[in-house]
Amino acid sequence: MLHTYVLYPAYIIWRARTQVQGWSRRRGATAALPPVYVLMAAHNEAAVLDAKLRTLAAQDYGGPLTVRVGSDCSTDGTNNILTRWAARDARLQATLFTTRQGKPAIINQLAAAVRAETADPDRAVFVLTDASVMLQPDTVRHLVAPLTADPTLGVVDATMVQTGGGAGGVGEAETAYIDREVRVKRAEGRLWRTMIGPFGGCWALRAAAFRPVPDNFLVDDFYLCMAAYEAGWGGVSSAEAVVEEAVGQHLTDEFRRKVRISSGNWQNLVRFRHLWWPFWRNPLAFAFFSHKVLRWWTPFFLLAGAAAAGGLLLATGPPYNHWPGLAFFVLLGGGAALIGADALLQPLGVHWRPARYLRYFFAMNVALLVGCWRYLTGITTNVWQPSQRN
Repeated sequence: MLHTYVLYPAYIIWRARTQVQGWSRRRGATAALPPVYVLMAAHNEAAVLDAKLRTLAAQDYGGPLTVRVGSDCSTDGTNNILTRWAARDARLQATLFTTRQGKPAIINQLAAAVRAETADPDRAVFVLTDASVMLQPDTVRHLVAPLTADPTLGVVDATMVQTGGGAGGVGEAETAYIDREVRVKRAEGRLWRTMIGPFGGCWALRAAAFRPVPDNFLVDDFYLCMAAYEAGWGGVSSAEAVVEEAVGQHLTDEFRRKVRISSGNWQNLVRFRHLWWPFWRNPLAFAFFSHKVLRWWTPFFLLAGAAAAGGLLLATGPPYNHWPGLAFFVLLGGGAALIGADALLQPLGVHWRPARYLRYFFAMNVALLVGCWRYLTGITTNVWQPSQRN
């Protein structure tokens, strides 16, 4: 836990401070701009879809750009918005699916359609994005720039900026977590070209590196990234390609989302186990193991630590040594008291940051446990329900 949460992030961020990104030294590259296909799955996204499409229409990318949106059996106003936009903007192509399939299946079909209809599909670039993530006018241009400058790169992630995170919910804790993840992933890309998984809200992938997501896989962006690494491509995070998303404020929504992500994480952990074990084999394995695998195992480390502390208490008596017992109950009781106090005080408008962060950390690790259980008992569908949009 100390390694994955403290030592590894501090080490890699420190190491990357003086590292210059490869494409920064070749900004004069004059490679022809590849065609870009923005792929997006949408289910009941009427609250944010119009604003999202405006940010896509405003892109200043100098090459060919096409937006393909698949509506996953939406029942609100999503289909009407897509139909209206497609009628007035030839670059937008909407596919209105009549059965629920889940985001990965929609993305697979959109990507297959592009490959079937494009003369040179391997030259194209896919930009995969979510309806709730808003782009800057230059986001696509900055996502594509590293790919045109470095032919060995296959994955480029955008810099995620969370907005609207206040003290009233878990938004501030989520924002702090995302900001730190941005720095770690950028450092991994700078040092080793092994940025461990895009955020998924907006990122670029060479069409040549695309591999269809298997049925029932829940976290498509991580799978696609690791499949690209498996094929020999590199991955980085772009500081210039900035996107924004309204952070979730409700713990219940974030818990449900983390459970789904955790279930998918275990699928990817097993599928790509040869990429992280042995972890000392290469930089990709070390980064994967340090950044993700150990973090996904954290709830089991916590349970093992609690069991070891309880075992130490029992092993000292009778007569019992009160110091192990005191330490055990202070840690356990103090943590529970802080979490409970935050839950009781939050409705009264009292927000104490340490208690809120501890509660968030505890909830996310419980979500990891629940996700692991769902993986072990079998995942039968990758159909998802979007979080509440702000």
